[in-house]
Amino acid sequence: MQKHNTIKWSLGRDWHRLHPNVQKRFNRLPTEDNPILYEGVMERVECSKAGQLFAFLTKVIGNPLSPHQGTDIKMSVQLTSSADKPGVHWKRTYYFPGKAPFSVTSTKKDDRGKMMEMVGGGFGMFLDVYAENGELHFKSTRYFWKFMRWYLPLPHWLSPGKTHVIHQDLGHGNFRFTITMDHPVLKRTFYQTGIFCEVSNQEQANDG
Repeated sequence: MQKHNTIKWSLGRDWHRLHPNVQKRFNRLPTEDNPILYEGVMERVECSKAGQLFAFLTKVIGNPLSPHQGTDIKMSVQLTSSADKPGVHWKRTYYFPGKAPFSVTSTKKDDRGKMMEMVGGGFGMFLDVYAENGELHFKSTRYFWKFMRWYLPLPHWLSPGKTHVIHQDLGHGNFRFTITMDHPVLKRTFYQTGIFCEVSNQEQANDG
């Protein structure tokens, strides 16, 4: 199956408004044999009581939300893809002290001209992708449940909130990743921010 760069395709002309280091970071695709790996520290991992409830309720579709909180939490991110499935698979693993590693998995892909991020059970969200001040932004526009070929929209109040992800280059190979979720009634449900850098497959093997 021929792969294409979903993020670059979704940005269109906005691609050239990204910081050159951000372009370099996203101008390639991982493979099963050659994943892209990042390591870093989440300076803040926060969720409200409502956020914890959403995290508990979504455990049945593969832990898309972390119920834990903390500061300076080590984290690893692995990007890979498979030849027979569309999109790039993201695996984010949190290492909370005193707890088993907690992994969140999702797939970013496009279908029928729309970019989306899918989690388990056919659930996902459509995304707007844009560049601003050299940063890469993802904003959710609608959560959905995919049934066969149809994307069935979910009411906003049933979601954990509008998701906004920012990838900001910091120079020297580092970048800041920030995610917020804001519910129309319950207000802020999740907030996370941290600094990461890419590591080679050999470096990760040596660390292990």
